[in-house]
Amino acid sequence: MCSTTWVLQATATAYQDADIYDARYAVGAEMGYPNCVNETYGLMSQQCIVDEFTRHGLVAHQAWCTFDEAYAIAGSATGTINPTGQFHVMALRGTSGSDIAVANSAEGYYGVYSTLSREQFNALGPVSLVWVESRA
Repeated sequence: MCSTTWVLQATATAYQDADIYDARYAVGAEMGYPNCVNETYGLMSQQCIVDEFTRHGLVAHQAWCTFDEAYAIAGSATGTINPTGQFHVMALRGTSGSDIAVANSAEGYYGVYSTLSREQFNALGPVSLVWVESRA
């Protein structure tokens, strides 16, 4: 929920004036508790993120990506990145040198701080991206 909230706020789509915790709670409720998010498993499906972005008028896509594909997408779009071996969803912030820049609500988790290197990406994969193409 943190990464989805970050994208909605960073794109000036929703929750700009909300307290961050209230915004996260609202996004979780909108996504659907417990079918999309819950305290046991976290995010249940990448489709839940796509649906949440769509609910707010964004055109979003999901794909399982290689590092090069994810790096190219991160260079021109925002969204979320989910290395399944990390069990954690982060927001895409762009690129930083040869790495993918992320907004990580759990900095340091599995050794990932604010960037995701090719080596980390490959070690934590497979990796799913949900990226925002445009507003509907």
